[in-house]
Amino acid sequence: MSNKNTDFDPNAKEQELRSESEQWDTSKPEDAKPDDIPTIDLEAYFTTGADEDLAVAAEQLRIACEETGFFSIVGHQVSSEDLNDTFEQVRQFHALPIEQKSQILMDRPDWPVGGMGYLPLKNRKLPARETGNANEAFIIKCDDKLGMDDNQWPDAAWLPEFRAQVERYAQQMETLGKRMLPVYARALDMPDDFFDKAFINPLYRLRMTHYPAVKPDPENAFGIAPHVDTSYCTILAQDRPGLSVFSERRKVWVNAPVVKNSFIVNTGELLKQWTNDRFLSTRHFANNNTGSESRYSIPFFFNANPHHVMSCIPSCCSDENPAKYPPISYAQSQGVVQGE
Repeated sequence: MSNKNTDFDPNAKEQELRSESEQWDTSKPEDAKPDDIPTIDLEAYFTTGADEDLAVAAEQLRIACEETGFFSIVGHQVSSEDLNDTFEQVRQFHALPIEQKSQILMDRPDWPVGGMGYLPLKNRKLPARETGNANEAFIIKCDDKLGMDDNQWPDAAWLPEFRAQVERYAQQMETLGKRMLPVYARALDMPDDFFDKAFINPLYRLRMTHYPAVKPDPENAFGIAPHVDTSYCTILAQDRPGLSVFSERRKVWVNAPVVKNSFIVNTGELLKQWTNDRFLSTRHFANNNTGSESRYSIPFFFNANPHHVMSCIPSCCSDENPAKYPPISYAQSQGVVQGE
């Protein structure tokens, strides 16, 4: 079956997404309705592994990915204690003096690997925008060649429990992402193990973000500017409201609720392209305009092995619906954009 687009310029695609995002009217988000961000309960499938429970979860995921691009998961079997402990360590990190955090700045010239470490307040990266994002973050990443020891870490004398807790949480997120792969595969009418090979030594980023309390900004400054994620999927934990997403069903911006012990999951551009645009990569942004309390969020950006070539999933293309994108890996696409 033919591919009608053999040329793919990742930098041009990134510029296209950025230009589109700058035109979005985000001024009047509404409260979300249940169908805007549906909830999927994974407890039965994760507990029994039964085919009928997988089928139920997969059908719910298929509808969510085709119609909304965002959904909430419960029954994920990540303990509330570990989630709370991770948030506490993140709060302690961001409470450190800027002089200490600046010792592990992202992309500093004396550190051999980019894209990891401390990203200061009003940064213009991730996503890249002219106006600085009103957040600060600490980011770790791992892939087939990078391990935990390759990341920058705050001095253990400052935060003795930080690294161990963050590593434990990152491992749980990787496990959760891999446990969801059969659900995605079944949702796409593929064998349950379809994605397994692609996710041997996956690439992931864990971003621990602090949104300081700010008053509404008439200049349209964002906590994090409107964008679409570039990942396979993103698994987000948040401690208070602030995320707004575009409801593809109602064509309005909605404020995502915070449900205790749940994660919000969304499709990224790589899975959108892998599915030949069958699954939606939905626009979103974040603010913290309370003027009184900080907001913390911990997104886990989950990707296949960076060198795994993603050809259009067979169930997503045909002679009548040819592949829109050439076979491409993360390293050849987002790796180029991110300078990796």
